[in-house]
Amino acid sequence: MSGSRTLAGLLRSRAQAEGGKLAIRYKEGDAWLSRSWGETWEEARAVAAALHARGVRPGDGVLLLVPEVRPSVSTLFGVWALGAVPSILGVPYRLADLDSYLEQLRITAKKLDAKALVLSGMLAEMAGDSGGEGLALIIADSLVEEGRASSFQPEPEAAPGPCVVQLTSGSTSNPRGVVLSHEKVMLHMESMSRALPSPAHAVAVSWLPLHHDMGLLGGLLFPFFNDFPAHMLSPLDFRQRPFCWLETMSQFRGTICAAPPSAYAICMGLANRAREAGLDLSAWEVAMIGAEPISPELLRRFSDKFAPCGFRAEAFFPVYGLAEATVAVTFPEKLAPTVVDHVDRVALEREGRALPCEAVPGSLGLTGVGRPIPHTEVRLVDEQDQSVPERTQGEILVRSATLMDGYYREPELTSAAVQEGWLRTGDVGYQAKGSLFITGRKKELIIKGGHNLIPSILEEIASTVEGVRAGCVAAVGVRSEQRQTELAYVLAETKLEAEAQVALGERIREQLRAHGITIDHVMLVAAGALPKTTSGKLKRKAISEAIASGQLTGTLA
Repeated sequence: MSGSRTLAGLLRSRAQAEGGKLAIRYKEGDAWLSRSWGETWEEARAVAAALHARGVRPGDGVLLLVPEVRPSVSTLFGVWALGAVPSILGVPYRLADLDSYLEQLRITAKKLDAKALVLSGMLAEMAGDSGGEGLALIIADSLVEEGRASSFQPEPEAAPGPCVVQLTSGSTSNPRGVVLSHEKVMLHMESMSRALPSPAHAVAVSWLPLHHDMGLLGGLLFPFFNDFPAHMLSPLDFRQRPFCWLETMSQFRGTICAAPPSAYAICMGLANRAREAGLDLSAWEVAMIGAEPISPELLRRFSDKFAPCGFRAEAFFPVYGLAEATVAVTFPEKLAPTVVDHVDRVALEREGRALPCEAVPGSLGLTGVGRPIPHTEVRLVDEQDQSVPERTQGEILVRSATLMDGYYREPELTSAAVQEGWLRTGDVGYQAKGSLFITGRKKELIIKGGHNLIPSILEEIASTVEGVRAGCVAAVGVRSEQRQTELAYVLAETKLEAEAQVALGERIREQLRAHGITIDHVMLVAAGALPKTTSGKLKRKAISEAIASGQLTGTLA
């Protein structure tokens, strides 16, 4: 699909062949700024020239901390044009964490051998002395203008190092750097494109952060690779005003967009407003959904609520992937009905068997995430690493031509993660109906009295109770030495006053009991109390440790 070895090489070729064609639109305030392929390459070339003038060389590691979407894209392509190696950082989910986060930048830079930290002017003053010996601090905002007058011409196809060192989500103080080569990224984009061909009328929309693999490769690079326009909003746009996502899909007749389940859940309350505003979502063909457990009930409710706006249930495109596999592992068929499997929850928890049953209270509905994309295989194994039969839960292993080269300078971690060519994902699931079903994270299962309780299922049930904040429920196990088992906690953020919280806790318990689930504690906490990653995922391990140490408290019910 491309004769270029690198993404920046492809951008240069695109600029030479069809320089005037629309490439990207950026949302800036209430307006949209359009950029052609020629303009996008010229901005990347200018950034490369400015970085080169500052002493950055091909192969050097560069940390990027630029939350504003247009400078982040131009800086990223500029780093690639120069042949340097970007690692994209995310601003903490809660800005109150920013000071401690910035203190960790020096550690991260040293670990990744970064020569420069490029950050936005907004964050530059806060960074203080977060630079260090050998680490140059560079402001992103002025790089394009600085480099425009330069005659420097980078040679992106000669890039000596990896394409990117992708930081795994979950930790800011000790991130693992997933090393992805230029060749593997290009092959992966081609594999994704074969599994999901793009029609001539394709239009992308994305507000996902670029430090997240789904945001980088799915939101930005997939439309770039396939030569159709991308409409880029910032994560802050969505966080402050989720309605802008739906408005953009309607305004530009968006056909493809990716988001986690929590984002679709947030938008559920906007359905009436969308209908009243006359939004048209009928062009939406690929509503990619992943990165978190995918509830069939969420898909059904979203589809029902937005059907008056033209949204089609078959547009949902549930996927599975992870950074260590570049991004994508499995895709379903485009515009095919979502594959849903109803199984006996007790049999799955006790025996690891996915026995099919009717959709009744106490059963468990799971969403299929499709089959492996080209150049990728999936295998499920038991504790002895033996392959398990269909409808038997096991750890998901992935073998692919586009697996990571390894974790940056961490050979022991790499050897533990990739064994005989198979990546141990740490995720568990089963195969049935020609599809893969994800049931949870191996390390996050709550082991209570011989049952393996699946956190995402408890969270989904508790989230349906009125008074609970959407996407702000965590189910964790806390080890009890006295009982020699784990105590099951469900924590829910709420804005209700203290006197109303006990009743809310009891409603959560009743809802869980209605599904045959008994837990030890319901804890109601204030809005914003549950720790999350920079991409907004719950930190279940940190929550469990905080409860055990007494650092996280709330109203017990």
